[in-house]
Amino acid sequence: MREKLRTIIRAADVVYTALYDGICGKHPGVHPWHFQWLALRELNRDVRAVLPTLEGRVLDLGCGQQPYRNHLSAAEAYVGCDIADAPGVDVVISPGERLPFEDGAFDAVFSSQVFEHIADLGFTIGEIRRVLKAGGALVVSVPFMFQLHGAPHDYRRLSEFGAAQTLEGFRVTELRREGAIGSTLSVLLLGWINVQMNANVLTWGLKALLLPLWVPFCLAVNLAGLLLDLLDGTDSFYHNVLLVARKN
Repeated sequence: MREKLRTIIRAADVVYTALYDGICGKHPGVHPWHFQWLALRELNRDVRAVLPTLEGRVLDLGCGQQPYRNHLSAAEAYVGCDIADAPGVDVVISPGERLPFEDGAFDAVFSSQVFEHIADLGFTIGEIRRVLKAGGALVVSVPFMFQLHGAPHDYRRLSEFGAAQTLEGFRVTELRREGAIGSTLSVLLLGWINVQMNANVLTWGLKALLLPLWVPFCLAVNLAGLLLDLLDGTDSFYHNVLLVARKN
């Protein structure tokens, strides 16, 4: 009986996800009424600005479903690698092991929202430096204020200073803080509600029933967050950071 219930719940969740994606969009094309819109808005903007500048052979480290591949318009070749085999993953890698590429094989490396999930980050950054050509570019984004995700493999949050400090052997040429107090609070609030509503079968059912209210509520919170951002001149309450660096 329990297994049958789990099967029904999984099927219902697939239907809900498809419906939600149809209404609110799917990464990277989420709409302002998506609960993660403010978490992605400035990240997507900055990625769209930076990636077209990358030339030659580009490695996407932790590529997932390659949401940003189309922005690499100047790249001559693209290699997407991740720890799990999935559509769009060209090379499967193992955590803690050397990258299966020759020294200086790439002109640029891109890694978005991945560093927080790497246990031995120093080793991985050393490997990135090894496979980059001299003067090669590294583009990386990391969360600063964000909820626990990908547990139990969620190891760190990095400020702009912490992110720059981890890039040993690189010279940071560009740094972009993403978000301010309003968007950060909105991201955390909507993320908390979403996690709470997924806590058990009863709350998940309530979430499904309240979808017609959830969508406009998210829009209102997101817009309020944007307005509150206009009052924040501290540069201290951003939720994400993107860096561009060059190999020394």
